[in-house]
Amino acid sequence: MAFEYIEVQETRGFSENGGKKTASRVFRAWDNDTPLTSPAAVRAYFGVSLPDVGDLFPDETVVYCVSYSMKHLPNSRNEWEVTFNYENTEISGKLPQEEGYVQYAINYSVEFRDFWRISPTIPTNGQQNGNNCGGTPIDKAGEPLSVMVRMSDITITETVSAASFPARSQTIRSMRGKRNSVQFEGAPVGQVLYTGASANRIALEKLSVAHKFVQDEYYHMLQSPRLNQLKKPELERDNQGVYRAKWVDLVQPFPQLANFNLLSENF
Repeated sequence: MAFEYIEVQETRGFSENGGKKTASRVFRAWDNDTPLTSPAAVRAYFGVSLPDVGDLFPDETVVYCVSYSMKHLPNSRNEWEVTFNYENTEISGKLPQEEGYVQYAINYSVEFRDFWRISPTIPTNGQQNGNNCGGTPIDKAGEPLSVMVRMSDITITETVSAASFPARSQTIRSMRGKRNSVQFEGAPVGQVLYTGASANRIALEKLSVAHKFVQDEYYHMLQSPRLNQLKKPELERDNQGVYRAKWVDLVQPFPQLANFNLLSENF
C-alpha cells in the first residue's frame, strides 16, 4: 500500500467566542510500503493528501488553518497523528515568523509649518532649484502663518533570515535620510522619506525588520524667505498695500534619492 490517511471525525471541533472562531481537525497517516519515519515525511503530503496552513476549514469561508502539530503514535507501525488548528483570520500565505511575511501600518496625520506662500510651485521631484516659489503670499510683513501639511507615517514590517541581515543592514544604512527615486507605495517620486529601520530577533534564525517612511505632500520642502542685511525678510508692497516677503524659495533638506524597492524583495 502507498500513503494512506483518515480523518478522526469525532475529534473535529469548532467554537466561537466574541466573534473569534477556532476549529481543529485530527488526521492519522501511515505508509506500509515506505514507513513514515520523520515529521518531514508526513509534511510532504501537506496540501496534497492532508490539509496545509492557509487552507479553509470545510464549509467555512474565513476560517483558515494557521498551525499544526504532529506526534508519532506508540505501538504502531510508524503511524502519525496530525492536528490542524484553524482561526477566522486573513491569510496572506505567510505567518508572522515565516520568511517573507509582510505587515503594513499607516498613520495618516498632519503637521503645521511656517508658510509665506500658499500653493507654491513645487520643483520637479522636490529638488531644490533656488527659484522664487511663486504662489499666493499670506505673510504679514514677513511674519509667516502656520499652514497644515498632510503627511503619512508608513511602517512596513517583514520577517527575514538572520543570514540575510548583514547585506540588508548595509542597504538600510545607505538609504537613511533619502527620498524615493521611483514611485513607492503609490506616492510620486520625491514624496517619501526613509527614516530608517529597527530589527528584532524573533527566532533563532529569523529577524523582524520594521522599515519606517514618511510621505509629505510638499515633498519635505521648507519655505525660506530671502533676508536683508538685518536678517529680516526682504519686503515689497502688494496691490492692497500690504507688505509681504519679496522672495521665497523652497529648501530641500533631503536632496538625495534612492530606489526603495531595493530595500527588500518582499515589498
